[in-house]
Amino acid sequence: MVDVGIVILNYKMRKLVEPCLTTLFVDLEKSGLTSKVVVTDNNSGDGLFEWIAEHFPQVETIQIGGNYGFARGVNPGMRALDARYYFVLNPDTQFVEPNTIRRLYDWMESNPKVGVSAPRLLNGDGTLQYSCHRFPTVLVQLIRRSPLSHRQFFKRRIDSFLLKDVDRTIARPVDWVQGSAMFIRRGALKQVGLLDEKFWMYFEDTDWCRRFWNAGWLIYYLPEISLVHHHGRGSAKVPGVIAPLFKNPLARAHLQSWARYFWKWRNERPLKLL
Repeated sequence: MVDVGIVILNYKMRKLVEPCLTTLFVDLEKSGLTSKVVVTDNNSGDGLFEWIAEHFPQVETIQIGGNYGFARGVNPGMRALDARYYFVLNPDTQFVEPNTIRRLYDWMESNPKVGVSAPRLLNGDGTLQYSCHRFPTVLVQLIRRSPLSHRQFFKRRIDSFLLKDVDRTIARPVDWVQGSAMFIRRGALKQVGLLDEKFWMYFEDTDWCRRFWNAGWLIYYLPEISLVHHHGRGSAKVPGVIAPLFKNPLARAHLQSWARYFWKWRNERPLKLL
């Protein structure tokens, strides 16, 4: 068993995976931790595995065989690992601070009730990404895609969803964190299980965090530890609710997962953690 197992899913993002792996191994070399890295690929055909074999032969690679979405791409990587902690990383993340993984590991060791922790995510220009949230409501998800999102009454509700009303400079429990960077305790994962593969993309991280909370595990946001995340928000490139269904396949996936999430949890009382 290694101390930390890292899973990175690629889909046609080779140019971003290369700096991700390069900065990751610089961080790991100085961590004093044992580790294993698995890169899975949703049939990208971009030559990434050949590049990995040449530059990082210690990395295990798994070809999924098709573009089956986030959960079905990440889960095989998780199954290939035996680790005390699992670190799920997006391919468009980069390590920019010293001892990132060591600090995540040590913090989790000191906080045994926490099942999942997540570092602060920054845009390429150093500005903050809103990567931790309250659990969504149907209303908030609808108004985020509508012109009403700019009206003050509705904007306050969106800001609440994005946790703009809390102090983000201190470590704190949050409802859910984005799947871009999730540091997960082995015991929590064994109890809760892997990502729900019924979600093709989007809301699988929201669902996962809700399952961790329901099992009694805390989700924590750690602003003192940062990663850069070159986040594209592809599902939001076509505004509105109806138009994206016809013009943007990622928006269709987002709306389908949105419906699946609320249907799955329809009989559960809303969690009010913050």
